[in-house]
Amino acid sequence: MAPTAEFCGIDPEQLGQLATSLRGAADRLTAFSREFEEKLGRYGISTPALREITDIADWGGRQVSMLHGRIDLIKTLGNGAPELGGAGDTTGGAAGGAISMAAGGQGLIRLPDELKDFDIAQGLARVYGEDILVNFHGESQAKLIHEHIDDVAKLADNPQAAAAFFALLSPKVRDALPSIIAVTGSRTAQKDLAAFSKALGAALNAPTLVPAFAKVRDDLVKPVDGKIVAWNRLALLKGANAPSSIRSAAARSLVLDEFAKRPGQEWRAGSLGGKKYDLPDDLVAMGLEVLDGDGTAVRDAFAKMGGADVKLSQVDKMKLFLDYAKGVGTGDEVADAFGRAMEAGTEAKTEKTGQHSLEAAAFAFDAIRAAAAFGSDLPRPAMDSMSVIAKSYVHELASGARFDKAVDRTSGMGAPANWTPLPNVNPSFYLSPGDTYRFMQTFVGEKQLTDDFDTAAGKFRYDTLIAAAQLDAQAEDARFEKIAKMFGDLAGLEFKATLDVRGEIDATYDLVRDIAKNTVSLGVDSIPLAGPLAHHAIETGWELTKAYGVSTLLDDWVESLGTRVEEATGARSDFVLRQKYDIAHLLHQAGYPASEPPAELISKSTGDLKTYDELLAEAKLEAKGGSKEWEQVLRGKLVPYERWMDGNGKLDDKIEDATRFHTSEHAKEQIRIWK
Repeated sequence: MAPTAEFCGIDPEQLGQLATSLRGAADRLTAFSREFEEKLGRYGISTPALREITDIADWGGRQVSMLHGRIDLIKTLGNGAPELGGAGDTTGGAAGGAISMAAGGQGLIRLPDELKDFDIAQGLARVYGEDILVNFHGESQAKLIHEHIDDVAKLADNPQAAAAFFALLSPKVRDALPSIIAVTGSRTAQKDLAAFSKALGAALNAPTLVPAFAKVRDDLVKPVDGKIVAWNRLALLKGANAPSSIRSAAARSLVLDEFAKRPGQEWRAGSLGGKKYDLPDDLVAMGLEVLDGDGTAVRDAFAKMGGADVKLSQVDKMKLFLDYAKGVGTGDEVADAFGRAMEAGTEAKTEKTGQHSLEAAAFAFDAIRAAAAFGSDLPRPAMDSMSVIAKSYVHELASGARFDKAVDRTSGMGAPANWTPLPNVNPSFYLSPGDTYRFMQTFVGEKQLTDDFDTAAGKFRYDTLIAAAQLDAQAEDARFEKIAKMFGDLAGLEFKATLDVRGEIDATYDLVRDIAKNTVSLGVDSIPLAGPLAHHAIETGWELTKAYGVSTLLDDWVESLGTRVEEATGARSDFVLRQKYDIAHLLHQAGYPASEPPAELISKSTGDLKTYDELLAEAKLEAKGGSKEWEQVLRGKLVPYERWMDGNGKLDDKIEDATRFHTSEHAKEQIRIWK
């Protein structure tokens, strides 16, 4: 029959009648053939035609077995499906490439047109669920599991077949799968579990649903008795890349809802698979692991966690995990998974800084306040994630550090009263200086994390000051000075947090080493080229901002820093002077009105005004083997620089103001209050 767009389907009952009829016909043909072959044989008559009839009968018998198998498979996979065209049907009517059937008065139901692949899935389900996973143990079982694992992995390429496989697999076997694989001692356990998880993920993400798989999907997100079964379900879902709704529902129903209600329970699952799969044994950590990497799932889970019985705010829910992590032996597992969940929920790695979505920003606002409540007492495994969030939300931290407006503000999603926005600073929410300071304490205790944040802050400072200078060049409104002040506040707040967490000696020597690395100890024979020089200047600018910004915020700190620079480098690095040249270079680079610099101040490598670093490197190079110390040579090179700035009064005033605005006596007092 020619293909048609009209509905085509299978009635299993009538197909069964056809199979029965075919069985009867095959039996009659076989009996007929035997009878006449015997009779004709008595007379020596050859009977090749009868043998052909027997072959046809045998073929019919095989087809009967196949048809009954197909009927059983279709009925099994269609179990639980809504009637076609009924309230539960979302197909919009019959479409090409579908198997539909009228099952025992049940009405028409729909299956994807995948019969051949369904047979393969059924075979795998029988091999594993009725043989390998129930009849074997130990090394032989591990070998057999792995022997067929490539076929399981291929199911991920066909979501319908993957759904059929899990629908046909025994629920008891499915719920024990990770533990069964682990207990065999298999050396390929991680790969084997990953194949099952990937196939499950494909089934859960299938565009149309094999009806019988709906029960599997629903079971995965229901509470269970026993922590090991819950752990196994979470372990299977961990690598499945399941839809956000499934991740959230499973994590909540299997552990997080109950955790929000009664966090003080014993949450270790006692599973044999944790070490084997490099997964946490703690069920709370496993719930967070399933959410990891899916911001939508994280936000949904924390919003709904505990249901109507839990009246905690989202911030308080977050604190539950950190309190729990600090009080149990599996705390590192929980803190690490919690941190990564916070990264995902804030979209710290997926959205651009300064352009966060409302949903991610609102979650980040709560995550920052929850972490800030712990400050330097935040569990160490979560600190890395706080640094990631800080880099992504540097606009919000810079605004939160401001002391020039609404100093007595509390943190909120909306701008405080009398707030003055700054150009190219786009906070999604508004932190108080206190919350900003305490949040910084969550990661500044580790130098590498501080360095990571400083890289982001340095680039943000550079880009924002350049943009402000360009605006002021068109219409003067002291934007450059205001932004310089904001970054001075941020640098001062960051370094004060660092001092309080690491102690003065550790913190100041780290800063000294960075300043020395970026200024005094610049290689004598290596003047940086344009690209590296620009990056170097950005990093140096932020280190100097921290040094200069805190120099008048902290009593006697400037003298202490100068002494330690001399101890570390054997020469004094005047960071106050260095800050001035950095500001001058930024303004000139942005095109702020000024006369052309003298030729000796123009860099041959960049064609722009020389940076302090270039002048320093030149001085060291020229002093090598000469009669003058490099400090004397440098002073001579700075004379035309000073004269050029002095000859441009408007530029000179802006440089002086911006340099002074990098610090504030008012901020000094406020830091004491907010500490």
